[in-house]
Amino acid sequence: MKTFIVEDEINVRKGFLKLINMFCPHLEVIGEAENMERSLHVLKDRDIDLLFLDINLPDGSGFDLLHQLPNRTFHTIFVTAYDQYAVNAFKIGAVDYLLKPVSPDLLIKAVDKVKNLLTTQLSIPSPDPTALDVMQTHLQGNFQPTEKIILKERDSMHIIPIQDIIYCSADGSYTRFHLTQNKTILTSMNLKEYEKILDNYDFIRSHHSYLINLSHVKELTKSEGGIIIMSDQASLPISTRKKSQVIEALKDKFLS
Repeated sequence: MKTFIVEDEINVRKGFLKLINMFCPHLEVIGEAENMERSLHVLKDRDIDLLFLDINLPDGSGFDLLHQLPNRTFHTIFVTAYDQYAVNAFKIGAVDYLLKPVSPDLLIKAVDKVKNLLTTQLSIPSPDPTALDVMQTHLQGNFQPTEKIILKERDSMHIIPIQDIIYCSADGSYTRFHLTQNKTILTSMNLKEYEKILDNYDFIRSHHSYLINLSHVKELTKSEGGIIIMSDQASLPISTRKKSQVIEALKDKFLS
C-alpha cells in the first residue's frame, strides 16, 4: 500500500517510520510532510492508499487538510495525542485512529483493517464533510446532548441527533440503534463501547443487552423482575443488579 505520513514533529515522525518499517514492512512510504501546505502539494498530485494524519499541524488541522481534499480516494488513520474522550469521538465516526505513543499491535490492526477495506471495495467513498465537522466539534470539547453523532453501517454513514436515540441493543458483536420514527441502524461496534461514549449523556446500561436513553423512558414496572417501557412502546427487561442503579438515575434526572 502506498502510504503518506503527515506529522509536524520530526522526532515523532522518524520514530513512527521506524515502527512502520519494523512491524508493517509491506507499506510503501512514498513521502512525509510536517504541515498542511506541503501535504496538499503532494497529495493533490500523487495517488496513495493510506494516509497517517496528525491532528495538530502548524498551519491548520488534520480536519482542515481533509476538507481541502473532497475527492480523495485513500483511507485515513488519525494519529493523535488526545485523551480517551477525544478518541471516543473517532470511534463514533468509525474513523481509524492511533493514540500516541503508538502501540505496535494497534498499528498492525489498523493497517490490516485498511488492507481489508481496499480488497473488498471497488472504490472508496468520500466521507460527508458534515461528518468531519461533527468529529471536530467533539475534539474541541463542544459536544452536547443536542448535537449529532455519526453512526456507520456497512455501506453508509448516518449523522443522527443524540436526542433521537431511544435505546441501543446488542446484536452479537454489533449494536443496533433504535431511533425515533421507527428507524434502526446497525453498527459494527459493540454495546460496551457505546456505553463508554454515551455515559455522560443520559444513557445507562439497564441490562447486558440494552443501553437506554433516560429521556425516552415512559414507565418502569416491577412485574416480571422489572420492565422499562420506552417512548416507542418497546418493553425492555431490567437486570436484577442494574435495577437500583436505573431507578436512582431516573430519580436524579426527573426529580432533582
